[in-house]
Amino acid sequence: MKKQSSYDVTAEFRSEVYRLPSPPMSPLLSSYIPTGSDWTHQLKWDGVRILAFCSAGKVELYSKRLLNKTSIYPEITEMLTQWSIKNQLSVLLDGEVVVLDPKSLRPSFPLALQRERTRTAGNGQLLQAIYVLFDLLALNGENIRALPYSERYQLLANLPKPPAERCFVTDCFHDGEALWKWINEHEWEGVVSKRLASPYIEGKQHRDWTKRKKDIQLEALTIGYIRKDNRPSSIILADAKGQYMGRASIGLDEVRRQLLAAWANKHPAVQPIAQGLPSTLYKEHIIWYHHPIPCLIGALEYTDTGLLRHPRILTLPLLES
Repeated sequence: MKKQSSYDVTAEFRSEVYRLPSPPMSPLLSSYIPTGSDWTHQLKWDGVRILAFCSAGKVELYSKRLLNKTSIYPEITEMLTQWSIKNQLSVLLDGEVVVLDPKSLRPSFPLALQRERTRTAGNGQLLQAIYVLFDLLALNGENIRALPYSERYQLLANLPKPPAERCFVTDCFHDGEALWKWINEHEWEGVVSKRLASPYIEGKQHRDWTKRKKDIQLEALTIGYIRKDNRPSSIILADAKGQYMGRASIGLDEVRRQLLAAWANKHPAVQPIAQGLPSTLYKEHIIWYHHPIPCLIGALEYTDTGLLRHPRILTLPLLES
């Protein structure tokens, strides 16, 4: 049998069988967990969505927006390369790359983003990435997206096992409410529910995958505020490392507006102290702080770019004490 060349592998990847979904199938946000025997439930892994094409020792990794991430995760790439060679597999995988918080041993989305940006923690230690698999789109030259999820998952689970410390298939649970209770007790992010009969449908034009998420509460820094009508209209947020996280106006009452303005008079700054500020922000009239104000923020979730979705101000302890 003639050995397949790298050119042939690339051509195989570009074929309809292994074509990347654009965008991948995504769960719809829900306030409840569906019930019934036609649903299965999984932990929601808080990380970066990654699609992986593996064939004849060639591996390519792509993000949800189909950006090539192969070189970003060399440990995942090398592991999948050796795995596909050893088992003579040609597959298109769907999953989540996560980084575990060393203290809580839970997936951390901020650490996952930090892993993409710098690959290391603040102490210089490499942040280890783990690839959690939950779907299989193509197998050995066959497009299986039209199969029910139950069958795709079983085919995925039956594949030769990759090294468990770097890659594994997520578990399925029958009792979604029991899993939700476990989520709350152990402070994980949420539950993804999938209809067992569902084919793989790109994007969100379906009713077959849902996600119920816990509300996020986190500490952030108020590094300034946007001024409109001669008063603060929203605060600008950054994390402890100075990375921009978004802006919040919900919870900004008149008392807090006055306190924020008074702090600016005491601690003015000319330049922002955050990184990753969007260009649109500079169109606003911004009052920066030389000394940021710690605050407690609630939000629905992180966006794919690491910003907070619908953040709201819970407390400004330094000002309200």
